[in-house]
Amino acid sequence: MILALKRLFAYWLDFVILAICLTTPQWIIYVITSGFPFSKFNTGIEIGLWVIFTISIPVWIYFILFEHLKQQTIGKRILKLVVTNEEGCNISIKQAFIRTFIRLLPWELTHIIILIPEPWWSIKEPKNSFLLYIPNFIMLLFIVILMSNKGVKGLHDYITNTRVTINTSETL
Repeated sequence: MILALKRLFAYWLDFVILAICLTTPQWIIYVITSGFPFSKFNTGIEIGLWVIFTISIPVWIYFILFEHLKQQTIGKRILKLVVTNEEGCNISIKQAFIRTFIRLLPWELTHIIILIPEPWWSIKEPKNSFLLYIPNFIMLLFIVILMSNKGVKGLHDYITNTRVTINTSETL
């Protein structure tokens, strides 16, 4: 159970770090330019593309590269966790990509649901709000699977033949 909680906390830490690193430049641009480019966005697709290029792609790159090259993200490093293949070695770039795709699926679905076809804040009553049950159900499923095996494997680990363990080596 401790491993599962450490994994969830590491994931949360990674997103706090990423949010600070990725939204700070957006905020600075917004302040310096009096709202540009945000004031030019008129559709959900435009906002969606902005989110993809300034948030989603950097987040994907972060998880894929850190887990493939270093066996851990910053959150995992802080909590002394490592991701490995079944033999205990670095995961392949393909495994890192698939892990990231599965893990971020609820997040990306939420972006699509809220932004496309029209951003929710631009309309009085969203017609597709019930669709948010889908990413929330997926996240709940992820947590149930993670907790059911005391944190050793999440759904993305089962699919990619990876695992997360406590780092007993100081060399990583």
